[in-house]
Amino acid sequence: MLGVIFWEVLGLFVLGITLYLLAVAKPGTVIDNDGIQLTVRTRDGSIWYLPVAQTDGSRPYIAIGRQVVVMSAKTTRRKNTYVLIPKWKLLLSGLATALLFLIVGVCVYTQRFL
Repeated sequence: MLGVIFWEVLGLFVLGITLYLLAVAKPGTVIDNDGIQLTVRTRDGSIWYLPVAQTDGSRPYIAIGRQVVVMSAKTTRRKNTYVLIPKWKLLLSGLATALLFLIVGVCVYTQRFL
């Protein structure tokens, strides 16, 4: 039983992280790629100039062909690497979502089976 609860909390934590990343992401289309930087127009009409990639392979976007998801709303630059969002916000949002789903699940379980 404890293993199932742990596995559920872990899965809900990942769900929380995914939902948070989807909330901050800005989908857009690549207008120009000159090999050094990408010019991206997001759906809200803003233009972003993003580096193609760093030497370590990090980048502030997720690209699939000409479609790109810009993570720059929460991107910070530290020591030539891009951190998509602060780790503590990611941790807190994941834990909050996991706890919310767990509490709702426990309430439904106790009302239905007890």
